[in-house]
Amino acid sequence: TPVTSTGVGFIRGKETDRIAASVAELRRIGVEAEETDDGFVVRPGVTPHGAVIETYDDHRMAMSFALVGLVVPGMSVRDPGVVAKTHPGFWADLERLRG
Repeated sequence: TPVTSTGVGFIRGKETDRIAASVAELRRIGVEAEETDDGFVVRPGVTPHGAVIETYDDHRMAMSFALVGLVVPGMSVRDPGVVAKTHPGFWADLERLRG
């Protein structure tokens, strides 16, 4: 069953169009996803694979896809320094989660 996120159209006007960017990066890791006017749809059934994630100069894109890297090998973030804006210790905290 597809997972649909709705009512989040306002995130298109943040640091980046977070709907378009999220869908693009989900597709980059092999996930079937599509935009809607006020959200997106993700279709299950595909095992994600590692990729280099674009941040679009948006700290939340970097942090959210870094979390995917906890369970999907081969994930990396093209501009990891973008997280310094809101959470300078993010990468150290993430490493602690890895154990």
